[in-house]
Amino acid sequence: MKFAVFLLSAIAMAAPPGPGVSQSLAQQRAGLLSDIRYGLSIELKPLAEWLHGREKLAFDLRRIPTDPLPLDFRDGRIANVVVNGNPVAPDQSDGHILLPASALKTGVNRVDLEFDSAIAASNRAITRTIDPVDSSEYVYTLFVPMDASMAFPCFDQPDLKARFTLDAAVPSTWKIVSNTAGQEENGRVRFGETRPISTYLFAFAAGPFEQIADPAPTEGSVPLRLFVRKSMLARAKQEWPEVARYTREGMAHLSAFFEQPFPFPKYDQVLIPGFPYGGMEHAGATFLREDGVLFRAAPNISDHQRRSVTVLHELAHQWFGDLVTMRWFDDLWLKEGFAQYMAFHTLAEMEPPAEVWKRFYESIKPIAYNIDSTQGTAPIYQQVRNLADAKSAYGPIVYQKAPSLLRVLNYRIGEEPFRNGVRLFLRQHAYSNATWQDLIDAFSAASKQNLRPWANAWVTQRGMPVVTVKWTCGAGQIASLEVAQRDSLNEGHLWPISTQLLLGTGLSSRLVDVAFDKASAHVPAAVGTSCPDYIFANAGDHAYGRFLLDERSISGAQGSLSAVADPLQRALIWGALWDSVREAEFSPAIYVEFAVGRLPGEADLDITQSILTRCRTAITNYLSDTQRGAETAKFETLLMDRMKNAPSQDFRIAYFRAFTASATTGESLSELKNLLAGHSSIPAVPLQQRDRWNMISTLARQNDDSAPALLSEETGRDETEDGRRSAYAARAGVHTAENKRRYFEDYLKDGAEPEDYVTASLANFNAWNQSNLTMMYLKPALDALPAIKTQRKIFFVNGWLNSFVATQTSGEAQAIVERFLARGDLDPDLRLKVLEVKDDLDRTVRIRARWR
Repeated sequence: MKFAVFLLSAIAMAAPPGPGVSQSLAQQRAGLLSDIRYGLSIELKPLAEWLHGREKLAFDLRRIPTDPLPLDFRDGRIANVVVNGNPVAPDQSDGHILLPASALKTGVNRVDLEFDSAIAASNRAITRTIDPVDSSEYVYTLFVPMDASMAFPCFDQPDLKARFTLDAAVPSTWKIVSNTAGQEENGRVRFGETRPISTYLFAFAAGPFEQIADPAPTEGSVPLRLFVRKSMLARAKQEWPEVARYTREGMAHLSAFFEQPFPFPKYDQVLIPGFPYGGMEHAGATFLREDGVLFRAAPNISDHQRRSVTVLHELAHQWFGDLVTMRWFDDLWLKEGFAQYMAFHTLAEMEPPAEVWKRFYESIKPIAYNIDSTQGTAPIYQQVRNLADAKSAYGPIVYQKAPSLLRVLNYRIGEEPFRNGVRLFLRQHAYSNATWQDLIDAFSAASKQNLRPWANAWVTQRGMPVVTVKWTCGAGQIASLEVAQRDSLNEGHLWPISTQLLLGTGLSSRLVDVAFDKASAHVPAAVGTSCPDYIFANAGDHAYGRFLLDERSISGAQGSLSAVADPLQRALIWGALWDSVREAEFSPAIYVEFAVGRLPGEADLDITQSILTRCRTAITNYLSDTQRGAETAKFETLLMDRMKNAPSQDFRIAYFRAFTASATTGESLSELKNLLAGHSSIPAVPLQQRDRWNMISTLARQNDDSAPALLSEETGRDETEDGRRSAYAARAGVHTAENKRRYFEDYLKDGAEPEDYVTASLANFNAWNQSNLTMMYLKPALDALPAIKTQRKIFFVNGWLNSFVATQTSGEAQAIVERFLARGDLDPDLRLKVLEVKDDLDRTVRIRARWR
């Protein structure tokens, strides 16, 4: 029969569950179910469009529901369903299998069934990729946040942890990796039962993988293995020793810091080509994007550092996310924010701490600040009413703001109480679930402070403080100094702030501690000290917020910057100057000219790379056409010089990459062609295939006459998977209306191109100098958002919007976005995403109007 209104015991479910997993359904099932076990038996056949499986599901029911019990399963087929020994014909609707209440009982229940799940190149929970080098097939799963139910029937919510067993029949030449170790028996691979994990953390990957063992195991250590497609084995052997070292040392540090041994019996890392994220932390089996580990271009130290952070981030998840899992995805930051913070915290034990925390600032804080200054921002705690909407919770708030606030908390309570709070939290909730209040209570207990008010301000309020300093001097001394905060969104919020003021001069600097939670506070400790050249209100990066320079400090910081020896302080001041540009208080043309003059003397690679990125943004987005012509020539001349004459390979690589991305003048484009032809070279920087594609993409974007022939020639030379993806991406920049039309049609065809192909091409499609061709696609790109949100992976919507909206620069584009936002039927989550990226467009229009 068509399913009727059903009830789960005394906890009434007044209506069918509908699509997805609502929070109310999850709470009701969590009140009924316990001790869940999934026994999965699957068959993987070469190039099959469907995976066939059998499932033995067991669970305890506290009470017998009066109406059907929903078991989640989407887009698949089921057959031969048996509940407690009795064949049943359950209803299927809206992604649920409704188990008849009459077939259930109090205590242990058993469900046996067969199922078929789709395998496809994109938009499925089970994904196939083909290695073009040898045509080998690889299959992998990706279930976060609620796609396990696309692969097998399950109770697909994070707080119904379960134990899994898996046995699989795979081709004889394949290996299969899962959460536990596998043993081959009678032509099948059988994996031991997992410890309790959430459904999104169960995984498998299969194909003709090559396996590499830990190159330096220690007695009693957790087994480490790397799995890589066989065509990449040689390169993997070169990179694996460094990855294994960071994994091994990171595991030792985290085990000691958490006072909790590694929570699973083994740890595999599987390199997946075209993986949509940097990594995914399945319990005992992390999947990593292959080209994030096996570099496709000559790497500099920053590339190695980014890889180390990714490796440690996914490793930290084994405790924060896998051992203890958030109860619901509104607490996503509990796993992502903590994993990101602990990656840097761990790295600071393995490398010079000052360098690590400078890198933390450069790679984390500006991104967080940029989103928190937009009307599209959200609190760290983000209400998710249905797991179908959980993708919207992913983004800079959980990956950048949350770890920033954990660093602020560590500064506030101290390292030892912070560590003890983490230990208490993990002990209390091991192999279970927790909320952010549980974490704050653990920190409160460890620090002997009531941290709830502090946490409520930072976790439940959206936005951030904008902190300014007002000061006067007389007779060479500070006569008055006041710090003030205002809400970045003008919603009236205030935050508790603990920071240090940097009173900077060309010769020496002083620090003054400040703590306040009001709109403003006087700083008597600074009065009477010698008058500085500038004041910066977040020395040491211990606080969170936009810390703006006053007009006098903008000028003073420029004059004193070369005397700032500490790289972190220098990075912070460079960041504050850029914030002044974004606030339309400092001319972007003057910023570029100042940066071009200072870059040759900058000795820090992280700072250099951030300045280069900001200069490019200023030139392409903020400068008028007249200003751009003058500043571009100076900038590109600097890049050409430094990529050949900088003193170290790391810097030459950084300048070369900036040059490749920025080249627009005839001289620069000629140099790119000379490099491609081998008529020119960069000392000690051999060109890799990825470099060649990047240069060809630039020539295509700039409508260079040689681009079509170079594209055709390079496509024939590079028949690898990366080559095909790169060729597709490069052609998106070809400067013709027909090309743009064809690509946009491809984008909107479900499964027409693999998702990583589309993602790689978006920046070229929306090249900054092609808005005359791409403006017409802005409205259709916005109209496509609901379908994209449903069909694509977690981060795709963010990339799509940034490419189509944030790269525009005109009032006309602004008006198109505003009309879209005025629609009455717009999904609230998508509305926030659009508002987030619209902020960059709004700033561009405002800055251009101010400084034209």
